[in-house]
Amino acid sequence: MSVHDGKSLEELQAETANCEELVSACDEVLALDPDDETYVIEKANALAEIAILRTLIATRSAPPPPAEHAPPPPPKWDPTKHPKFRKASPEAPPPPPADDTPVIHNVKDVVLAKWSGDKQFYEAVITSKLGSPTDPVYTVTFKIDNSTETKRSHEVRAMPGKKRKAESQAQPATPTLAHPPSNHSVITAAPTVDKTLIPKYEPSKVSDGPTRMQPEKKKLKGVKPMEAKKNNWQNFQAVGPKKVPVGAAKQKASQFRTPDAPNARVGVQGSGKPMQKDPARAKWVAERKGEDEDD
Repeated sequence: MSVHDGKSLEELQAETANCEELVSACDEVLALDPDDETYVIEKANALAEIAILRTLIATRSAPPPPAEHAPPPPPKWDPTKHPKFRKASPEAPPPPPADDTPVIHNVKDVVLAKWSGDKQFYEAVITSKLGSPTDPVYTVTFKIDNSTETKRSHEVRAMPGKKRKAESQAQPATPTLAHPPSNHSVITAAPTVDKTLIPKYEPSKVSDGPTRMQPEKKKLKGVKPMEAKKNNWQNFQAVGPKKVPVGAAKQKASQFRTPDAPNARVGVQGSGKPMQKDPARAKWVAERKGEDEDD
């Protein structure tokens, strides 16, 4: 008799999860010390227990064996006898295949384009055509406000009653060229070139994608202070320096000026020493009096 007899399926699954956690813990310890025999034995026992539990879970969760081949029960009612199915109309023919050929428009064509404002289609004129034949990019100008936008092929529709065929259908078949006799030593005429096979030159075609937007203008810093200084200088040039009005009070005398009186004091508000008269400087003349007296 097994230890797990009488346990439910949920209990067996829970024990399997616990054994798997024990195996992962043993792996972490053995990664640091591979020679630890205790964890080696513990891991082997856990793996054996997991195998037993999984076998029991598989046997209990297996579907019951099919019953013996019994005749199917008779239907409660026969659908063929119902009047609704008896008078059913024959199967409708399948819808025609959708035309996946893209509609190609040309420059100056009047079409319906999706406006970016309210996502509705309005009448517009194609001004330029870029991109590839399979994925064209149109630049349209709306008639309602003369705004210009770049649109993909799915955002442009033909006017009602004026749908165009694909350019691939409109192009004539390539004529068969008559090959001259194979004489490689003589050139009888200039080489014939089929101009319809030459791709058209599109200067702004970059990886069949939309046109490159123009870069935004750089914003200069300190524009307002420069404009203010410029206006002040222009006003000064126009008006000129300020003129003293007639009758205005004259500026007071400076407190640092030298007084005129001989006894006045020099300094702020009369502080300091009184004014002194510079001593007169006389010219000194050398005289030889000693030698004359000795003689």
